[in-house]
Amino acid sequence: MTTQPRTGTAPAAVAPTLLGTAEPLATAYDLALMDLDGVCYRGAEPVEHADEGVAAARTLGMRTVFVTNNANRPPATVADQLTGLGIPTRAEEVMTSSQAAAAVLAETLPAGTLVLAVGGAGLREALTEAGFRITASAADRPAAVVQGFAPEVGWAQLTEAAYAIGAGARYVATNLDATLPTERGMAVGNGSLVAAVVSATGVRPVSAGKPQPEIFRQAAARGAGTRPLAVGDRLDTDLAGARAAGIPGLHVLTGVSDARDVLLAAPAERPSYLAVDLRGLAEPHPAPVPAGGGWWSCGAAAARVADPPHLALRLGTAVTELEPETPVTVSLDAWRCLTAAAWAAADAGTPMARQQVPALEVVAPR
Repeated sequence: MTTQPRTGTAPAAVAPTLLGTAEPLATAYDLALMDLDGVCYRGAEPVEHADEGVAAARTLGMRTVFVTNNANRPPATVADQLTGLGIPTRAEEVMTSSQAAAAVLAETLPAGTLVLAVGGAGLREALTEAGFRITASAADRPAAVVQGFAPEVGWAQLTEAAYAIGAGARYVATNLDATLPTERGMAVGNGSLVAAVVSATGVRPVSAGKPQPEIFRQAAARGAGTRPLAVGDRLDTDLAGARAAGIPGLHVLTGVSDARDVLLAAPAERPSYLAVDLRGLAEPHPAPVPAGGGWWSCGAAAARVADPPHLALRLGTAVTELEPETPVTVSLDAWRCLTAAAWAAADAGTPMARQQVPALEVVAPR
């Protein structure tokens, strides 16, 4: 099985621990590269406090570019939905994985090249705007195949892709997300459809979307950001992609990855800041600091990984040994120091297992 290569420069490094800022994130950073599903909306419904969080950040001077792995919808359609949910947005403030895929092709293929598009209107629009000609048939001998999700994609389109790739066409995927969040649950995503073509051809595509860094770099350039901050709800795409691009990331608890997932995050998926929701953009973020004896402190809370491996939380002088099977409600500062303690233990060679970490409900002070 082969993989088609990409070239690029190495990203800047982001510290594999939580960062801190005494000023609001919206003034410490000039551009938010913001995810959509699970951050701004869930399907057709708004995420709680998303509109006020974005409004507060913009009032403080932060610009926004909304970065999505959704390849099906054109940017104008996404912008209209956000505007209807109370987040006024222009089409040029939306960066889709279809646009990222078109930019990837444009690095090596000239305008006018024939491309087989497997996907929806958003993909066809992005390729056309990048100057490519589009076909739906491998018989036309396209130079490349670009595959993105659309509900209508099925056997016939996947087979045309396989024919073209088998004949030597380059293969690019908008993203490799195996699932797609919907109001009914997790549906089959583009990555699952790509897997069928990979199985048939033995060729793995270049992926343009998250967690690859390219889409973040393009979005940062579009927003003219010199100090960008990525914002997301999913560790394996939003935060992993931010870290791959060398951009600090803010994780919010309104989508896929929960507070316990963050404690267990691999170094390549760790966020730099933690918040309950987008209101965290307008707030300072204290960094946990070592406090001796394995303790990490943040505000009025402190935490450590005790032996045998389990989490201990200290509030004032009272120490609570957290029971893995008992859900616990903690403050935002407590979550920060619990996370720092768990990451430090993992980096020292004693990572915690999921069954050793209780489910956490994080409550932010308001």
